[in-house]
Amino acid sequence: MTAGASGLIGAVGAPLLRLLAERSGLRPGLSLALGRLRPDFVPAHDRGQVLVDVAVALGLGAMSVAGATNLLSASQAVLGQVASTPTMWRALTELDASALAAVAKARAAHRRAMWARLAARPGGFPWLDVAEQTWTGWIVVDVDASLVESHSDKEGAAGTYKKHVFGLHPIIVSCANTGEILAVLLRPGNSGSNTAADHIAVLTEAVAQLPAAYRKKIIFRADGAGSTKELLTWITEEATRRGYTWHYSVGFDVTEAVRDAIACVPTRTWTPALTADGEVRRGAHVTEITGLLTLPDGWPDGMRLLARTEPLHPRHRKQASDIERKREQRFQVVATDLPGHRYPKLDAFHRNHAVVESAIKNGKDLGLRRLPGHALAFNQAWCIAVAIACDLLAWLRLLALDHHQQLCRASPAVLRRALLNTPARVVRRARKRLIRLDDTHPHQADLILAWNKIHALAAPP
Repeated sequence: MTAGASGLIGAVGAPLLRLLAERSGLRPGLSLALGRLRPDFVPAHDRGQVLVDVAVALGLGAMSVAGATNLLSASQAVLGQVASTPTMWRALTELDASALAAVAKARAAHRRAMWARLAARPGGFPWLDVAEQTWTGWIVVDVDASLVESHSDKEGAAGTYKKHVFGLHPIIVSCANTGEILAVLLRPGNSGSNTAADHIAVLTEAVAQLPAAYRKKIIFRADGAGSTKELLTWITEEATRRGYTWHYSVGFDVTEAVRDAIACVPTRTWTPALTADGEVRRGAHVTEITGLLTLPDGWPDGMRLLARTEPLHPRHRKQASDIERKREQRFQVVATDLPGHRYPKLDAFHRNHAVVESAIKNGKDLGLRRLPGHALAFNQAWCIAVAIACDLLAWLRLLALDHHQQLCRASPAVLRRALLNTPARVVRRARKRLIRLDDTHPHQADLILAWNKIHALAAPP
């Protein structure tokens, strides 16, 4: 074993994602937005570039600020001098409320350009397809909360509703069409799951991230935590005020009155449920029970209740009611104002809300599993870097890897293993710098094609 090698890149994903951020206009937009806040401050490392570099490092698997520096330093042959760990800490610490607002506006402006590119693809914009029904023209926004465990006494860390978990309780909003994370609201660990004010605040931020042309037709999906009178009223009233068409599909609490209503439904009224692929789900049935219930005042007009029965799984038996155990069925209810009476497709569409779990899983794989700072504001800035990293990988899949059937849907872990963490060498030839890949790499052609696609991106409008 000898030394002396030069021009090595630890991970070819570092220049690839950095190029995507540069060519798409993300880095220039962030630099301009943050530079306007401090016009007299000329840092050695551009703050927009530092934020992008943190996101790039998270995409490569970094879980801390120091880890981000180490990963990027391994590719200095092509990236040049990167910010040190203290500089990255200072850059994230500087992201106060006003800076985060500027970053949000820059992200929204950049998203407008990216969605224009998605719409211009041969396949067009990625509309959601569930149970053989394409929801053309609809943007589907999923909201859910998750727990982030803390092994130290960070600001906001507290005991959660899971007694064995101590940490924080962020709410994540993702776009089911593209897989992007639109907004993250970091909350103390003892925050409630169904706090309507928090849901409204984070959804307001998420809607602001959508291009204006795509805000007119939105469907909001949530689990039972989103089934509050205040949230559903906000959705209906805000849509009326703006002149938009917004709908919701949220889980509904199965109370004793709801169970009695489900038990009264005649057998002939039930319709077999469908899977997301449009196939009949064995043992599961759906129907509407709106007319069998008298709901308390405060729920918005036009709300309907769809009931679902499925075989009672052993893990749900302990929480099941007597009627559920007797019938060997589990009862579930969805509150929605979506029109139509194709209950199996509406039920399948709501159950597709489970994709938000993949978004949360990807977020935790991109740095949300462990929050590095002590201050809540610092960790909120870290969450925004995680969201940017998730967006970069989403655009990489949709714009540069759309030719590959598996990679265009791959998780961050698969992308790292297959593409991003591939080593390479920088060589000079004909007054050009070339990134040379190993000929034996199974995805060599895909990496080269992705690089060329990103290089060919038109300047943002």
